[in-house]
This record gives sequence, structure tokens and C-alpha cells, in this order.
Amino acid sequence: MKNFFFILMAACCASAQAQELVPYRSGDSWGYAGPSGKLAVPARYTYAEPFSEELALVRSGAYYSFIDKAGKKAWAGRYRSAGSFSEGCAPVKDRGAWGCVDKAGRTVVPFQYEELLPFREGAATAKKDGRWGLLLSGGKEFKPAHYDEIYPVSEGLARVRLNGRYGYIDLSGKEVLPPVYQEAFPFHDGFATARLGEKYGFIKRATLIFKEKPYVGIGPYGEGLAPAQALAAEGRCGYINSDGKEEIPFNFTMCAAFDEGLAPVLKDLHGAWGYIDKSGLEVTGYKYTQAGNFKGGLAKVAVKDRIFYIDRTGREYFKP
Repeated sequence: MKNFFFILMAACCASAQAQELVPYRSGDSWGYAGPSGKLAVPARYTYAEPFSEELALVRSGAYYSFIDKAGKKAWAGRYRSAGSFSEGCAPVKDRGAWGCVDKAGRTVVPFQYEELLPFREGAATAKKDGRWGLLLSGGKEFKPAHYDEIYPVSEGLARVRLNGRYGYIDLSGKEVLPPVYQEAFPFHDGFATARLGEKYGFIKRATLIFKEKPYVGIGPYGEGLAPAQALAAEGRCGYINSDGKEEIPFNFTMCAAFDEGLAPVLKDLHGAWGYIDKSGLEVTGYKYTQAGNFKGGLAKVAVKDRIFYIDRTGREYFKP
């Protein structure tokens, strides 16, 4: 994708209101505080994720573990690498292999994979014996495939890469769109952005037909909008709908996808990031040197060397 798009990835997390605890940073350490700012878990971790399914992933030194909202370890296990909980399972790496554990720390997917991504829609992407495939039936069934890489499932389809090009397979492993696209993104709200040759456009989930749109770049589609750049916009980006119609004017230098009704945007290269709503109105002000997408009501942001979380109103969560 063209470099004017700022594509952000963020870990899935519970909302600030629901979880009541938000990670905060004190010096080089992380802990947790309530929305009121009251200290709940001391800043004693080198890394901390927001809570997901009632447990949070933290790191102490070189090892990861999981804690509950009282700050207690959920079980004794610690891992060289791990991911947050999704669909009742967390991918973890132990003794050089990946597996999956439940909330009691019990192994539900054996430690026999070279790579293992979180479960999405009942399936997980994994790599075993040098081959990527899909894990189904709660991790009991592994279906290897011939692709160079397989990405997480979205709306029943997994994006695949083969020889530098992208396509899609269904949960049975059947190839529903061959890997012919130079660029492609996951399906969201019935559409996926793709590039075929030099033509950008959308693939409609219902028909799996690619339709070109008159733009020189289109970012990930979601919540009815996608960031795009038109040739006439002279390096500026805005947002279009699935018909290719401009919905938010091309007034930005960099644009990210919408999540939970908000998107991070940069007005100019020498300015700061801020968030807009789907009408294009500024919500938080342009003041962040880094700005992540919202997941579960929180976004991770930075102002110079200060890293913290905000909610959808722009409220900041710090150490008291």
C-alpha cells in the first residue's frame, strides 16, 4: 500500500468501562489503574496489555504471564512469548514450540507449532513442519496448505500469500479467490480492499467480484469507510464508501482505518496525530506523536516519550 497510509495494528482488549482497569506507564514499568486514576496494580512489569476476557498479558523481564484484576498470576506458567486471550484461548510459546492454553492454564492446543495466531471465528492460523494451515475444532484438527503464509480469518475467509500475491480461502481450505492480487486486506463489513495490477478497488464478500475504484491507493475497509488517495488530491488522503464515493474530504497527509467510530489522522508531516469521527469532525485534538486504533474502547497513544491509553472521548489514563 502507498506510504501515505498509516496502517495500525492493535491488540484486542476489553473496554475501559467494562474492565475498569487500564494499563499505565511509570518510567520504564507498567501497571494498572482504574478509570478514576486509583492505583490497582503497581507498575512492576516491563510490558502490559489491556485486559482481554478477564485476564491481562504481562511481561516480567524475558517472560510473559497472565494476571487477574487483583494483580495475581492466573497460574504459575510463564512463557517466552504469548498473545492475549481470544475465544477462550491464548497462544503461548514454551520450549521452542507454540500451543494454546485456557484460562486455567491448561493446554488445549498441543505445543507442536512453529507459529500460532489467536483464534478468530473458531479458527486459528498455525505453522507446522514448515507448512501453514488452519486449526479447527478447538485446535484438534490441523489442515495444512501450500501457501507461503495464511492470515487470521475474517468473515469466514482467510487471506493467503503465495509468491508475493494474495488470495483467500474458506474454513475448509478451499481456495475461493486465487492469489492474484498484489495487495489485499481482510474482509470487514462485507468488503475487502485489494490491488490488481495498478488498479485499486473493493472485493464484495457476497459475490467475490473485484471492482476497480478511481483512486491511486485505498487502505483497509471497515465500518463503511476506507482511507484513500485520489490523483487530484496531490498526496492528501480522505475516506470513501464502498461505492467509491468521497465521504470525508481529502484534507489529511496520513489516514488509518476506522475502528469503533474513530480513525487516527495526520494533517501534515510536521504535525501531530489526532482522531476524527465518521463525519470528519475532530474529536481529540491533534497532539499525539503516535496514535493506535481503538479496540474495546481504548487506544494506545504517545506524546514524545510518554506512552498511555485514551478512551473515545480523549480522556487520558495515567498513573495517579
